[in-house]
Amino acid sequence: MQNVLKSIGGMLLGVVVLLGVIAATAAFFVFGTKIAFSIAPFINWLAGILFVINIVVLLFAFSRKLRPIVGVILFVSSYVYGAATWIYGLAVTLSLWGFLAVIIGVLLGGIGVVPIGMLAAVFHGRWDLFATLLVSLVLAYSTRIIGQVFAESSDEAERSNVIDGTVAEPEDIQRSWKDLE
Repeated sequence: MQNVLKSIGGMLLGVVVLLGVIAATAAFFVFGTKIAFSIAPFINWLAGILFVINIVVLLFAFSRKLRPIVGVILFVSSYVYGAATWIYGLAVTLSLWGFLAVIIGVLLGGIGVVPIGMLAAVFHGRWDLFATLLVSLVLAYSTRIIGQVFAESSDEAERSNVIDGTVAEPEDIQRSWKDLE
């Protein structure tokens, strides 16, 4: 009799946990979208400001000494562009295909709302939404790649030997106090 009560109690606990997970997931999607839409104006404003800053900062990339700083600025900016793209993709997916498509997009590694939003825009003939998502996606990834290349280019410039064209390993580089002056 005691084993039967334990198994019933365990089964009831499992049902309660399952219902809690379902309720938490539903709350995440309902309140998560509200939070995403409430911070969207700030993220879009920040992305616009960073875009102008990135254009100006790219002029400083001609200097080899400033390339690592330019690379870091571009790399960090790419995450803001990515957040803005994700929120916009969430909005497009939600407005055109609903919560089920958002849930599928989130289950596809979290980033699935952007390609699903692009598909929804194409199937609804909203080429303006598709183009905005595509440009935002290209902006996010291109700034990340360019930032990474600029940040890593300083390492190669430091290690290269201009006289004979060889590349020295970091342990081969010897610095003295004269180099620092």
